[in-house]
Amino acid sequence: MAEGMLKRYGFDEKEFARLQERYRSGELSLKTNRINYGNSWEIRLPRPEDSAPLPGRESGDCRLGKSEIESGSLGLIMMNGGAATRFQQPGENIPKGAFEIIELEGRPRSFMELKLANARWAEQEFGGSIPVWILNSYFTDRQTESILKEKHDFGKELVFTYCQGIMLRVVPTRQDLESHYGRKLSSLRSEIASLPPARQEEARREEKILEENLRSWLAVSDERAGEVIEVKKEKDRYNPPGHLDTTLWLILDRSRPLLKMLELGVKWLAISNIDNLGATVDPALCGLLKARRKEGVKILCEVSKKPPGQKGGALARVYDPESKREWTQLIEEFAFPPDFDQDKIPEFNNATYTMAVADLLDLFELDRKQLESLTRDELKEKVRRVTDRLPVYVAIKELKDETGRGTGLRPVVQFERLQGDLTRLLRPLGVRTVDRFFPVKKREDIPIVAPRLKKLLRGKVILSR
Repeated sequence: MAEGMLKRYGFDEKEFARLQERYRSGELSLKTNRINYGNSWEIRLPRPEDSAPLPGRESGDCRLGKSEIESGSLGLIMMNGGAATRFQQPGENIPKGAFEIIELEGRPRSFMELKLANARWAEQEFGGSIPVWILNSYFTDRQTESILKEKHDFGKELVFTYCQGIMLRVVPTRQDLESHYGRKLSSLRSEIASLPPARQEEARREEKILEENLRSWLAVSDERAGEVIEVKKEKDRYNPPGHLDTTLWLILDRSRPLLKMLELGVKWLAISNIDNLGATVDPALCGLLKARRKEGVKILCEVSKKPPGQKGGALARVYDPESKREWTQLIEEFAFPPDFDQDKIPEFNNATYTMAVADLLDLFELDRKQLESLTRDELKEKVRRVTDRLPVYVAIKELKDETGRGTGLRPVVQFERLQGDLTRLLRPLGVRTVDRFFPVKKREDIPIVAPRLKKLLRGKVILSR
């Protein structure tokens, strides 16, 4: 079954072996996630010209965008690949997009239905067809396709799916285990002295358990660092390789979504997470991008003001003293240098983007004829030339320990590439937004955001009966 799963989702054995070797050698690690690792790059605050407010309904950008939508030039991508582990309850195993989030017009509605209902509304509001592509993963694709078939695409025409790749999880190195859990232990120990006596005892038990687990994990690491993990549940062996796949698999998926976009006349792509219902269709975005492409802007990245305690990636400036070059790009939260005060950047990345299909073709050095005629291996080589210019991140995740070694959780390593790093290759413009970012990461979020979502979506959805 493992070989069948890997083959179905286009597993690249050579690429994985290369990542394993880089990880074992220390060329990839938690330390190399930092943007300034192995170089003298300096991180600076963004400048005012690096972002702009979302244009209003009466703006020229909005009128320009309405014209583009009316002509059928806009397509939507909804990212639906995550396993939603924080959202699932015991016994549940359904895609995040299928969860019913709020009740509208007499019955509960899922993320997916509401996103498609907003696209239906936009078609009626602005004219023209708006094709939708739903990006799935090995975890979500079969169930999502089944739901769409059963629900007749929730009344939306031109709904397509495509699927991202698949990666194997590996055993962490000693270096990464000591780095990751050393910080956890240090933080726990610093808190103990300030806790009430009853809580101190509990915290010391947590400290002892973590120390025991770490010794056990280190013993396994010394034997098997970088090897594929051993698990009883096969699904735990795998992970989606990150949301850069949103772009890569427009080319690599056997359905060649990018070619389909050209056939349908799509020129602009609005990309958002399926669980962010605030990211509704807004013509001002493709209008703004069309206007600013003349200045060299290639990708719009929506940002919003950080609430207290909010973490996340942000738009910043990077300066290379050797080349004397400075550029603007999105930087993931964990990629900032430890001594950089991220609170000085007032906005964070919403993972909502607008791009031009033409710029994607240029990035991968492709045209329509090549999309039609090149073999999959030739297309993979085109993609590799781009990914070789982008970082691979190491992420430590925790599974339930079923090996009998240690207790509680079990750390594993995932290799990931992230969509925001396209801003290293495509000049970004931050778009400052309000009420367009409503992620629902766990069930406890629902009663907090549901009233605001109902108000936001009122008059902006056409629901199936």
